[in-house]
Amino acid sequence: MDIEKTSSIEKAIIILELMGKEPFEYTAQQIAEKTGFNIATVYRIIYQLEEYHFVDMDEGTKQYRVGPNMYHIGSKYLYNNTYMDKLQNILNEISEICKESVGLAVLDGDKIISIIEIEVHQPMKMNDVPGKYFQPNKGNYGKCITAFRDEESVERYLDTHTFEKTCPATLTEKEELLEEYRKIRKQGYSVSVDELGIDILGTGIPLFDKNNRIWGCASIAFFREDGWEEKLTAMRKLLLAYKEKLEEYLP
Repeated sequence: MDIEKTSSIEKAIIILELMGKEPFEYTAQQIAEKTGFNIATVYRIIYQLEEYHFVDMDEGTKQYRVGPNMYHIGSKYLYNNTYMDKLQNILNEISEICKESVGLAVLDGDKIISIIEIEVHQPMKMNDVPGKYFQPNKGNYGKCITAFRDEESVERYLDTHTFEKTCPATLTEKEELLEEYRKIRKQGYSVSVDELGIDILGTGIPLFDKNNRIWGCASIAFFREDGWEEKLTAMRKLLLAYKEKLEEYLP
């Protein structure tokens, strides 16, 4: 990206996208370092975003975060997808049965984004939040959705991107990822063990729209405990039992 040729609107979008990534709060100096924009430019754009409540500043830490107007727009996105209420109810039902974290991510353009996260039964939280983006190389959301995308476009993407090995089981190489995608397509579900964090396990199932195109992924995640392998199998079977019911409400 040529920073000198980037418009003010593009810079504002880049800053807002940054605030959608962990740790979700940044000082102006951190924003400048992350984006490559000079500090004066950052302050100018931040002040404008603050004026329209797209960002807020914590007076104590002087860190900026997404403001109420962004949440308002996000809520309208979910509201306009009326089937979301039905999906939420089904996922709540699954969560009540399994007593674990249940979530849903969708393919939005080229992005994989979490839209529903239910963690009501967990003494410890997974820290997955609606609006979080996921990479195609790790976790059930990223792997399961990518596995059912157009294979040629996936290969092109892998040829132009590199991945950091953030956990022992995180996949980073093109060939191992392609093999994992083939495995997911063959068995019809994904498994993630120690890919997003140590002792974080889970399984996911692909969800297809009325045109039989990959739409999203429903998943269950939990922390490692005795008998986790049998539990992983039970969670997968539970999701598959609800697959048809979930897909019934997809557009």
